[in-house]
Amino acid sequence: MWSKRILGLVVGAGLGLGSLARADSYRPPDLEKEIFDVDKVELDRFDRSGAVSSLVSVARDFDSEDEVDFELRSHALAIAHRLDKDNDRLADVLAQLKENGQTLSESADRSRVSRRLASAVRALMRKQDNEANQICAAYIADIALRLDPDGSSSERLEEARDKLEEAGHKAKWTGMLGSPIRHSLNPWEQEQAVFEKKEVEMPGGKGDRFAQPQSRVNGLVVRQLGNGSLAGSASMVNATALREEDVDDLLFTFNQDVGPMMGGCLEEVIKFLRIRYDSDPDKIPTGYKIELGFQDKYVPKDGPSAATAFTLVLDSLFSGVELDDDFACTGDMTADGMVQRIGGAAAKIRGATKRGCRIVGIPEDNAGEIGDVLLLDGIDQLLDIQIFTLKDYDEALEIARADKPEEIVETLGLFRQVADAVKDAGPDSLGKSAVQTRLEAVMKRMPNHLSARLLLEKGQGKAPEVLTVQGTMSQIEITTSGTLRNLGRAIFTSKIDPDGGDAFDFDKETVSDAEAAVDELDKLARAIDPRLKDYHAAVTAVCKAVAGGPGDGESGKDFGARLGGKLETVGNTYRKLMEDPEILEDMGL
Repeated sequence: MWSKRILGLVVGAGLGLGSLARADSYRPPDLEKEIFDVDKVELDRFDRSGAVSSLVSVARDFDSEDEVDFELRSHALAIAHRLDKDNDRLADVLAQLKENGQTLSESADRSRVSRRLASAVRALMRKQDNEANQICAAYIADIALRLDPDGSSSERLEEARDKLEEAGHKAKWTGMLGSPIRHSLNPWEQEQAVFEKKEVEMPGGKGDRFAQPQSRVNGLVVRQLGNGSLAGSASMVNATALREEDVDDLLFTFNQDVGPMMGGCLEEVIKFLRIRYDSDPDKIPTGYKIELGFQDKYVPKDGPSAATAFTLVLDSLFSGVELDDDFACTGDMTADGMVQRIGGAAAKIRGATKRGCRIVGIPEDNAGEIGDVLLLDGIDQLLDIQIFTLKDYDEALEIARADKPEEIVETLGLFRQVADAVKDAGPDSLGKSAVQTRLEAVMKRMPNHLSARLLLEKGQGKAPEVLTVQGTMSQIEITTSGTLRNLGRAIFTSKIDPDGGDAFDFDKETVSDAEAAVDELDKLARAIDPRLKDYHAAVTAVCKAVAGGPGDGESGKDFGARLGGKLETVGNTYRKLMEDPEILEDMGL
């Protein structure tokens, strides 16, 4: 959310360049992934200490011209943590990399560290009957060879690696890196997510094949346009399972590079599926690669809101349940199957309507935002689609499956009849007792039928008259984000060149965006939550100042200082809101 960034923008205005972190991306290691039984590793205190020390050395800067890459650093730290998770030096390096993407330099060279790692590999391999030792040795050998592939120890390490692989012990780094942490030089710019290939493994079972090789469902997506507005749409998500000779268990991936949040949500989905089928291994095959694909594969994808859609299509492969082509959904999901709140719900509903979706599932915690749609756009969208709230995965599956229970089919038909009648008779017909009786019947059958509930409240005169806190914040952010971003760039430029004088000489497009933002904010004033009026006024004042430009005789420097003061007021107002427990509770934070 843009409002969460405003506080950082105001603070950033006071930073000198010397205090800014370097602009690198660092992916921390996954310290919990099961790769070998840590408790069964046998190493005496001296050998274990040497191994951990050497692995930590891999993760440090050797010098400015001979830097170890981030992926190798994280892999080394992952193994070091498993051997000695309480090591102080290890904790320092992890903290330094997380904080600023670099560590303190160290007087060490690759060859020396590689030799020490080779010594650790030999010590581990002496325990030939200890599988944990052999697997750990395979990982350390791989790290040493990547660190110094042509060093004096490389021949012995290659021999050890080959011997370990022949015995079935190979370093498998899939899923060993967490979400990227980008350390941006410019605190005013929205950080760009690192998009990359994501793969997640799942242990295979006793099944011969999947119940069906392909499945698909509509997912709701949203993206922010250049002017800050949100465009929603429905995009088909499909899953395809193909047998692969070089895949040992099950390997899940995407048909394109994805952002860190989407990659992370797939990990949660796989955890859920593992738990769901733990007691039924005959439904889990082995030796398959499962690819998740998107209808618009050339548009960048990130965010956790596709988790429910991913779970539906992947679970469908295991179970054989066909999914309804008219159904679309959005929602993050936890490993225990609970559907979680997402952003941009209102825009996604608008997108679903445009794409002709007839049944939509959204997280239960986003229900209030659909009330915002009713307030801002009227009843038409609630008549066109049947929106359901989803508490957990089982509720999503019940509505998403093609072979729905008879009672659900009848309820969907009943609502459709009511909606068609209201369309013909007009919005005032919602006040008629016959219409309300039928909507009440829909609600009795399916209490999570959100469209029926909101239309019933509208007919009874109980519909919300102001936006939710989340909806107010969202509308303000959508309206002002372009102006605030342009102002942030100007302030950052003025910090680089304080004597430049023209950082706040905004172009026509920026002024036009600010003028449009003021108009939209004025229209919004009548519908916002009263508790956010000060915040609304502060943001409006910033946009008016950008639109109005410098005053008569006001220098560019003085104009910038005036804008900075108004932006600081926005930050202070936002701080106050974020200290109000009632506001935070209403926002679901």
